[in-house]
Amino acid sequence: MIAIRRFIWTWCARPLFRWSPHPAYGFRRFLLRLVGMQLGRRVRCRRTVDIDQPWNVRLDDLVMISDDVLLRAGSPIHIGSRCVISQYCSLLTSVRDPGSPGHPPVQGPITISEDCWIATDSLVLPGTTLEPGVVVGARGLVEGRLPAWHIATGEPARARHERVLHSST
Repeated sequence: MIAIRRFIWTWCARPLFRWSPHPAYGFRRFLLRLVGMQLGRRVRCRRTVDIDQPWNVRLDDLVMISDDVLLRAGSPIHIGSRCVISQYCSLLTSVRDPGSPGHPPVQGPITISEDCWIATDSLVLPGTTLEPGVVVGARGLVEGRLPAWHIATGEPARARHERVLHSST
C-alpha cells in the first residue's frame, strides 16, 4: 500500500499540488487526503510546502503551513489545532548524529500541540514535543520538550518567557 501511495504522490499528486493556484487550498487538501494524510477542517497548506511522506502527517483543525516549509515525515508528525508553521521552517523526523562515530541516524516523531506557532526559518528535530501554546522565535532550533504557554528562542530553543494571554473585556 505504501508503494502505491508513494507512486501516486510522486508522479501525480505532488506535481498537481505544486502547480495549483495559490488560493486552491481545497484542491490541495483533496490531493493530500488522496494519499492518506489526515486533515482536520479548514487546513491551509501553501503550494510550495515540500512533504516527502504525507501519509505520516496529521494536521488538526485550522492549521496553517506557510510557504517553503519542509516536512520530512519518515516518522509521524502531528500538528494540533490552531497552529501556524511559518515560512522556511523545517520539521525533520530523521537526521544524522554528528557527535557519534559513523554518524548514525536519529529518528523520532514530532508532536506539536494546539495553539502553537513556529516562527520563520526554525528547525524542529526528531523526538520534539511542543506542549500547548508554545511560540518558537524565528530561527530557533527545537529539540526535546518545550513547556506549555512559553516563548522559546535560541539554538537550542529554551523557554525564555511565559506567554500570558490578556482578556479583551
